[in-house]
Amino acid sequence: MAYEIPTPKYLRVLNTLRKRIEDGDYAPGAALPSENQLCTEFGVSRPTVLKALGILKQDGWIESQQGKGSFVRGRPASGRTSPDYARDAVELDETGETEILHVGPVLASPRIAAELKIPEGTPVYERRRRTVSEAGPVDLVATFVPVDIAVGTDITRPDPIAGGLLDLIARHKGLRADYATERMTARRVSDVEAEALQVPADESVMSVVITVHQASGNPIMTSVLVMPGSRHEIEDTYAIS
Repeated sequence: MAYEIPTPKYLRVLNTLRKRIEDGDYAPGAALPSENQLCTEFGVSRPTVLKALGILKQDGWIESQQGKGSFVRGRPASGRTSPDYARDAVELDETGETEILHVGPVLASPRIAAELKIPEGTPVYERRRRTVSEAGPVDLVATFVPVDIAVGTDITRPDPIAGGLLDLIARHKGLRADYATERMTARRVSDVEAEALQVPADESVMSVVITVHQASGNPIMTSVLVMPGSRHEIEDTYAIS
């Protein structure tokens, strides 16, 4: 005789809420129904609802705010944290061993436009800097930020930014970095990069395009890191720690 094992009640609540988030019924930033509303909808007790919400929070799907309820974060990124070179590119304190080479509006190239999900030629703010050591330039980083995120912050000013761009954007715009995508290629250095890095015009460089996203998937900024060296193209995703 076959026995049918019923799905635990908390799993039914958990799976339904998670599917609604995946399908966009509950958008990132939206409030979930109250605990009482969920109890009524699913016909379960409050401890059952709390267990389902606790697992969703633990796995990164939602977050809770004291006295306000639970809010959607979106689909969690992979648990891998950002490598050192990526962290330096997107979170580096500019008051350290860096030189600011350019700050100002530029038109988004096809690659940058695709990363930021905006039309090609849309104005964005660029912050271009290089890291230096006693031996000379180490790397070159150009960061591109949408105008609506940059305006009203020090991103538009030529002065070095203490604490890094992501902290600045979180404080002034309320946008939290959740994960980053990375695309790495080996190519020949451009004339502008060769001059900034003080390398020969035929030098091979490693170019890493790192785009930081909110949990919703909306991009916050894109950084292009250029370092002397070579490597095959790699695409990756990791959490922002």
